[in-house]
Amino acid sequence: MELTRRQVAGWASAAGLGWALGGLAGCASMNQANKQRQVASVLSFLFPGKEEPPAPGSQVAVLNVPFRIGVAFVPDTTRADMRLSETERQQLATKVRDAFARFPFVSRIETVPSLYLEPGGGFANLERVGALLNLDVIALLSYDQVQHADASGWSFLYWTGVGAYVVEGDKFEVLTAVECTVFDIRSHRLLMRAAGTAGNKGGATLVGFTEKAREARGQGFAQAMDQMVTNLQGEVQAFRERAPKDPMIRLVLPPGYDAAAGNSSAPK
Repeated sequence: MELTRRQVAGWASAAGLGWALGGLAGCASMNQANKQRQVASVLSFLFPGKEEPPAPGSQVAVLNVPFRIGVAFVPDTTRADMRLSETERQQLATKVRDAFARFPFVSRIETVPSLYLEPGGGFANLERVGALLNLDVIALLSYDQVQHADASGWSFLYWTGVGAYVVEGDKFEVLTAVECTVFDIRSHRLLMRAAGTAGNKGGATLVGFTEKAREARGQGFAQAMDQMVTNLQGEVQAFRERAPKDPMIRLVLPPGYDAAAGNSSAPK
C-alpha cells in the first residue's frame, strides 16, 4: 500500500501531513502478522515447571455422597486488555454449574472467585480453598485462545476529515480451546474431564478492529464452553455409572441411597 509524494502533498496541509504519515504508519503496521495468545494452563497451575503431569498416585478417592463441588478458573498469563473479566468468568462458570446441577450425587456447587487461586499454587492451594469453602471436589477451567490478525491484499486507505482508515482490510481468526478437569481435592485424583473448541473469523476497519476482535474472542469462549458443557454432561453421566465399579474411587453412601439409580429414596 503506497502513496506518491504528489498524492500526499495534494491531500495534506501542514497539519494534514501528520494525519497522512500516521495513516501510512498504521497501514504498514497492519500488514505485519500479529498473533496474540491468552493461556490459563491447568498443568502450570497444578504442576509448575513440569511439561507433563506426573503419573497418578495410588491414593483412593473417598467421596462422601452427595459431595460438594467448586468451579474455578485457573490463573492465566494474559495481557490485561485481553483477559477475561471476573464477570465473564462467573458467567462461563455458571454453565459448568448447570452441567452438575441435575445430578443428585452433588449436594452443592460453589463458584470460586479467581483471586482464591494463585499462579502455580497446585494442590496445596486447592486444599486451602477446599477447607475455606467446605468443598470435596474441584472443577478447574483452563483455556488456550489464539488471535491471529493481518491485513489482506485488497486493503486500501480511505481519507476523512479526521484521518485515515483501512477499509475492510483487516481480518482475524480466533481459535479457542477450553477444558474442565475435575479432581478430588483430598486424594488429588482426576475424576473426569471434558473439552470444547471453537474457531471464529471476521474482518473490520482499522477503527473498529479492536472491538470486533474482542467480540470474536468472547464468542469463541461462549461457543467452546457450550461444546465443553455438552461433553461434560456426558462425562458426568459416565462417571455416575463408572464410579461404583472403579477400584480407585470409594463412594460413601448415605442410608437409602440407590447407587444404581443415582438418587436417594430417603426423606430429605
